[in-house]
Amino acid sequence: MIRGYTLIIAEKPKAAKKIAEAFGSYKQINYRGVKYWQLTYNNENIIIVSAAGHLFGITGPNVFPVYTMEWKPLWEIDKKNLYTKKYINTISYFSKNAEKYINACDYDIEGSVIGFILIEKFGDLKKAKRMKISALTKEEILRSYSSLSELDINMVNAGIARHKVDWLWGINVSRALMISTRSASGKKVILSAGRVQSPSLIQIVNREIERSLYFPYPEFRIKILINLDNKDFYVFLNKKFESIYDAKELVSKLKNDKLIVTSVSSFKTKLSRPSPFNLMDLQLEAGKFFGYSPYKVERLAEELYLEGLISYPRTNSQRIPSTVNLVEIVNGIAKGPFRSILSILNNLTSGKYIVRQGEKDDPAHPAIYPTGYFRKISKDAYKIYELIVRRFLASISKDAIIQKQNIILKFVKNNVDVSLNLQNILYKGWITIYPYNIKEDELINIKENAEVDVKKITLELSLSKPLPRYNRTSLLKWMESVKIGTEATRGKIIETLFSRKYVEPKGKFIVPTKLGITIAEVLNDYFSELTSIKMTSEMESKLNDIIYGKIKCDDVVNEIKEKIGKYMEEYNKNKEKIGNKISKGLGYLSYNKCKFCDFEEEKDGLCKYHLIALERLKSGLSEWEEKTGYNRKAIVSKLSKSKSTGKLILDLINNNYIMM
Repeated sequence: MIRGYTLIIAEKPKAAKKIAEAFGSYKQINYRGVKYWQLTYNNENIIIVSAAGHLFGITGPNVFPVYTMEWKPLWEIDKKNLYTKKYINTISYFSKNAEKYINACDYDIEGSVIGFILIEKFGDLKKAKRMKISALTKEEILRSYSSLSELDINMVNAGIARHKVDWLWGINVSRALMISTRSASGKKVILSAGRVQSPSLIQIVNREIERSLYFPYPEFRIKILINLDNKDFYVFLNKKFESIYDAKELVSKLKNDKLIVTSVSSFKTKLSRPSPFNLMDLQLEAGKFFGYSPYKVERLAEELYLEGLISYPRTNSQRIPSTVNLVEIVNGIAKGPFRSILSILNNLTSGKYIVRQGEKDDPAHPAIYPTGYFRKISKDAYKIYELIVRRFLASISKDAIIQKQNIILKFVKNNVDVSLNLQNILYKGWITIYPYNIKEDELINIKENAEVDVKKITLELSLSKPLPRYNRTSLLKWMESVKIGTEATRGKIIETLFSRKYVEPKGKFIVPTKLGITIAEVLNDYFSELTSIKMTSEMESKLNDIIYGKIKCDDVVNEIKEKIGKYMEEYNKNKEKIGNKISKGLGYLSYNKCKFCDFEEEKDGLCKYHLIALERLKSGLSEWEEKTGYNRKAIVSKLSKSKSTGKLILDLINNNYIMM
């Protein structure tokens, strides 16, 4: 075996091989079932080894509550991870005789932690450097190798703090749930909670309960059929009426009024080309176009990155720096399957490319962009790749030009305005490259003060609607909006809710199971601060502050220990109640059930949710009668046919509780 070499540690075998290929000639050798790569570059001996993602994890004593922890090999923590042992043995073996160590794992928090721990355990941190790779191309790898930096200790500390905080939070709350359940029922069951997982579950449950309890109210709109330039248009009065009497009164007045054009304006405006993708933008667009889950998109994007086809995908940036050679990328794309798109791009730009930079930036990585290389990939990965290519090319193309026409009309006597807004595309620009649906109308020729032919005025009844259920992409967007989780973790957390059987799919939507509702209720009632969005978001902010050296790792960890300690004191006072509630939710303890569902009866044969529904139904029916003048039978008929009416309300309607 050679001595006095530089040891490069990559995060995955594919990445390690890409790094080896970038240096030129190399030997691929097998050490006890694990590949490593040996080469010489600029008279320097180099060995490249690979992790397999995280090889170490946090564990602690089997006590409750638990506040002490240590890093141990994953295969020692859980025998399902036995495959990681050979990677640890290989890295340990080649670390012994190395003169220098380079962490070439993904340049993010997790990659920083993975490489740091391996060097700390088996090498020498004083002889360690960091490679920052944003794309697995030869040029980027060699550039990164020629400009090594010191270990990103703040990033490492932030990652270690995140692991410790999440472990302390999850293990203690999870054990609290399981211990109380076993105490109440004698049953051993696996239950989990998480610092980001639990607020997300509570949000899904709260939304579903509110939908189930939703009582729709009447809304009246005045719809007007007009003729302009020999074309018929429907316009609506810019007002909704809660009372049918007010709406009918105005309809009667408008039928005897004259409608004239008071303003006609027409102007051109640009529809800006999109900025390049960050990970969440990619997840949202792929969800919209292909129905892919955020986690699937992340996995496919990682596959593309490891194949060297795109830059690093776990980024929040929508910006591409000037150091990225756009012409070189476009020339590379021209050799692949998108030549026809390139001819469109060059017709638009004449070969001059300027990126439309987005607002969001990421100090670690630029926006996602194609590298210009292409090779055969899976069908699903190809869809993501094409979407990334089209978005990138659109971002360096030309803005579209839209012609807008706004027409304001007024009922003279009643001084009531209505408006008609039309638009068409004068110049498609980037729309020819990137899929985008935009409404197009035929503009009309009309003058101010012209009298308009009113063909019909009608009154339309609609029912108010609840907020929609979450699907994977809308939940991801919510998580980002309230600043919980990270680009790299949100998609996986959503899938964890499914694997824990806390939620299940209903078509494309997410609905909570009875177990999920029960756990959410317990967390809300007995661990409210720990599971609050506010606390989780503030903790994310503090973890980010570690990266910028504003706060220390130990301070953040000690803060969560203190919070957990206070809650464990409260937990001990409510242990029996928590255990009984979960045990009933799991069917381990018998109880009197509601007439209409599996939840526990509270009064008159109804659970707490059906009791709320009954109150809403009673007050709602009275309000309907007052606002519409409809009899109760007609109201009930409309409510029972409406998709807006909550399930719990319908349970009562269908069983004649409205007569109570």
